[in-house]
Amino acid sequence: MTGEGPAPQTTINRRRLAIIGGGSSGLICLKYALDMLNDWDVVCLEKSDRITGCWGNPYPGFVSTSTKYTTQFACYPVFKATVKPDGGESRAEFFRNDEYGSYLEQFAETFSLQDNIELECRVDGIHRSADGNGWDLSFTRLKDHGSGTATEHFDCVVLCTGLAAAPIPIDCDIKMLLPSELNHPDGLGQITNQRIVVVGGGESAVDYANRLSNPELNNEVFLSLQSGIRVSPRYHPIRGVPSDFLRNRLMLSIHEDIRNWIGQRFVELRIQYQETFERLFPNSPLGNEHRTVTPDSEFRDARRLRKEWAYRLTKAAKDDLFNMFHNKSDDFLDAVGDGRIQIVGAPVDRRFTTFRNFDCDREVVVNPDLVAPAVGYRATLGALSEGRIQLADFYLGCCHVSFPDLHLVGFARPIIGNIPSISEVQARYVISIVSGNVARPSRIAQLHQADVRKRKDRYKNLNMNAMYPVEMFPYCDQLARLMKAIPSLFSTVSLRSWCRTQLAPASTLHYTDGNHQLSEHADSAEVYMPTALVCFLLALKPLDWIYRVLRSCGKRNTTGD
Repeated sequence: MTGEGPAPQTTINRRRLAIIGGGSSGLICLKYALDMLNDWDVVCLEKSDRITGCWGNPYPGFVSTSTKYTTQFACYPVFKATVKPDGGESRAEFFRNDEYGSYLEQFAETFSLQDNIELECRVDGIHRSADGNGWDLSFTRLKDHGSGTATEHFDCVVLCTGLAAAPIPIDCDIKMLLPSELNHPDGLGQITNQRIVVVGGGESAVDYANRLSNPELNNEVFLSLQSGIRVSPRYHPIRGVPSDFLRNRLMLSIHEDIRNWIGQRFVELRIQYQETFERLFPNSPLGNEHRTVTPDSEFRDARRLRKEWAYRLTKAAKDDLFNMFHNKSDDFLDAVGDGRIQIVGAPVDRRFTTFRNFDCDREVVVNPDLVAPAVGYRATLGALSEGRIQLADFYLGCCHVSFPDLHLVGFARPIIGNIPSISEVQARYVISIVSGNVARPSRIAQLHQADVRKRKDRYKNLNMNAMYPVEMFPYCDQLARLMKAIPSLFSTVSLRSWCRTQLAPASTLHYTDGNHQLSEHADSAEVYMPTALVCFLLALKPLDWIYRVLRSCGKRNTTGD
C-alpha cells in the first residue's frame, strides 16, 4: 500500500530533496528525481491518503477536457491518438470517472514510486535554514492523530501543491456551496429543488452549472458571467475528432497574434454558419445526432438557442480575453439550449438577489437559495512560508530567483492545454538543474524581470501571484530548448518523421531527447488535420515570417537598441 512505511532513512552525507504534494505534478517530479538524483535521498510528502490528486476521481460522471493522448506523461505513454467512431457520445478519447486516477496509480507502480511517498503527511511550514543553506520543513503525520509533528532539514525543495488548493472566496450574503459539496464522491443528489447561481466562466464553473442543472435534481440554475467566454468545442466540427487532435506544431508555429486573429473570426463564422459546416463535414458531431429521443421541433429550438448563446458568448469575449483562455467544457451549452441553465451578468451587490442581464444594463431578480463560487483559485504558497515565498518570484514559473534550491512544478495555468503535461516538462527541467545536467540560467534576475513585463503586457488583468499563465506548447518548447530536447529536423530520425511531428497532434511526446521508443510512439499518431487546412497554414508562413521580423524591428526601435 502506497505510503504505509516511513520516509526513507537518511544516509550520512547524502543530500535530501523534499517534494511537497503527491498528485500528478508531485508524482512526475518524483519519477525524474529518482532517475537523475541517484546520490540523493528523495521523499514526496502528500497530505491526503492517496496519490491521485484532485482530478483522480472527483465525482461521478467526470470527463476530462484534454484527451488521454495529450494528457499522459511522455515517459509513460499508454494511449494512442485514436478516435472511437460514435460521434463523441462515449467520450472514450477523454479520461472518465476514475480513469485518470487509475493511470496515476499504474504510473506510480510501474516506476516503483511508492517507497518514496509518505501519505497523510501535512507540511505546516517551510523556512530557510539558519545558515542560509537548504530548508527546514515542519510537518505533521496525520495518521498519528496529529501527534507526529517534526521538523527536518532538506537541501532542496520542490513545491507541487498545485493550483486547485484553495478557491477564491466571494463577498456574498447567500449561503455558498463548497467545492467539497460540488465534487462530492457520491454526486450532487443532496442538492435538489434549489435556485442556484454559479459565479464564473471557467471550466469548473460551467461544469458545476451543467451538473447542477441535471433534470433529476430539479434545480433552477443561473450562470453569472462578468463578460463573454471563448468556448472551444470538445469535438471539432471540421473532422468530428477531439479538438486536441487538430492542434499540431505547424499550427502552433504561426505567431500567436495571427493565430488568434484568424481563430476568433473562424469561430464566429463557424457558429453563424453551423449548418453549412455540417454539410461540408458530415462526420461532424455538431448536430448531436445521438439525441434522437428529442422531438424534432424541440430539438430545432434547442439547437437554435445553443447556437445563439455560443455566438453571444464568443462575441462578448473581447480580443484580450478571447485570446487568453479557452473553455473546452462545451456540454453546458446543451443545457443552455434546453433552458436548464439561464445566463445572467454580474450581481448588482453582495446580496446576490439581483443581477444585470448578460449583455445589457437591465436587471433581473433571481433571489437564489444557494451560490456556487468558481472564480479561480488563490495563492497558497505564502501560507506555508509566512509570506516569504510567492509565485511571482519564480522565473518561468518554476525557478526561484533568489534561492537556487527552491522550485515549483504544476503552477502553470495553460491558455489551452493541460497541467500534467506541462508539469512533466517543468519537472524534467527542474530536476535537470538540481542534478547539474542543465545549468541554472545566468542573469536569472534580469531574465525574470523581462519575463514579468512580457506577461503583464499580455495578461493585464490576471493576478500573477496566483497563477503563471502560459501558452502550453510555446512554453514547453522554451523549457525543452534549455534542455536541448526540442524536436528539430536534425534530431528526428528522418524527414518523414519530422513532417509527421509537425502535422500529428501536438504532444510532449515530441520531446524525446533521443528516446527512440518515444519517437516511434509519436510517429504512429494519425494526422487529422485536413489537407486544405495544412495548405492554408503553409501559405501563412511567409506572412508569419514577415510579421515576426517587423515585430522584432519595432521592439529594437522602442528600446533604443
